[in-house]
Amino acid sequence: MALLSTTTNRPNQALATGNELALTIEEFSGMVEGTIARKSALQGFVNVKPVKGTSTLTNYGVGESTLGKVTPGTMPDGTVTEFNRKFLTVDTLVYARATLPLLDTFQTQFDTRSEIAGEHGKKIAKFWDQSFFIQAAKAAQLAGSTFGALNGHAGGSTVTLAAAGDKLDPAKIYKAIADLFIIMEGKDVDPKNDDVMIAVRPDIFYTLQQAEQIVNGEYITSNGTKLEGQAIFKTFGVPVISSNNVPNSVISGHLLSNAGNSNAYDGDFSKLAVLAFSPRALLAGETIPLTNDVFYDKLTKQWFVDSHLSYGVTPNRAEYAGAILLP
Repeated sequence: MALLSTTTNRPNQALATGNELALTIEEFSGMVEGTIARKSALQGFVNVKPVKGTSTLTNYGVGESTLGKVTPGTMPDGTVTEFNRKFLTVDTLVYARATLPLLDTFQTQFDTRSEIAGEHGKKIAKFWDQSFFIQAAKAAQLAGSTFGALNGHAGGSTVTLAAAGDKLDPAKIYKAIADLFIIMEGKDVDPKNDDVMIAVRPDIFYTLQQAEQIVNGEYITSNGTKLEGQAIFKTFGVPVISSNNVPNSVISGHLLSNAGNSNAYDGDFSKLAVLAFSPRALLAGETIPLTNDVFYDKLTKQWFVDSHLSYGVTPNRAEYAGAILLP
């Protein structure tokens, strides 16, 4: 007797072909990415370049041009333009993984996928923002250009407060920002038109709001990217955002740090009060963009819920970064 053949419907399979969990993964990915978009202050702020076929991203610096004058009857001489380059290595895969025993998935009374997606997204957003803030803080404190002695390039800019308590004095912190911008403009950086952002922790953010010169507004970068979901106001025409991810302590053992990059994401940030930086201050690249997966392992009888990505960031044009420091 021939066995009856049946057609099995797989409700989580897209168009009845391919991965049997495709729609589940798509839904989970949307939840993770949605959480990151809400929680991250820097997603879309700095251009992240693809790093494919290699682990190294190269960026070239061009020195400033030289002007001359034309003498009648004499052919103008050419002028020398200097070049240099710097590198960013992407060599670490960062992941978040949750395991769900098969029995627990039947006995759990809430939507575990949405909860896990929210937690993955929140943790990745925090990690992403902190790594960019770390490198912006390092750029601000560089004495010279990352491209060496290249004409027209300079180091970062810093202002040191007279006393630690000044960071919670609206007038003094406002003046310190003005002093910082004066230094940056001396290096041909226009804070307003060069898309500079000020990032501070919540205590300084709400202190600054007490200054009469502050106005509310939204932040749209020169390429049209609008930063949403963040508390934002403006000072000197520059947006100020509040973030707990601005580092203010000693960081060691960062997941992106290793011997190959001389522990580039570790450092002492305990004196950092205010960060001001443009997207041009940083060079960022990614080999694997945020990727999510949901799969079942028959051997362990568990569901695995994964999110992973591989990227890196480093100082680029240091003159586009500034910091206000505690004494």
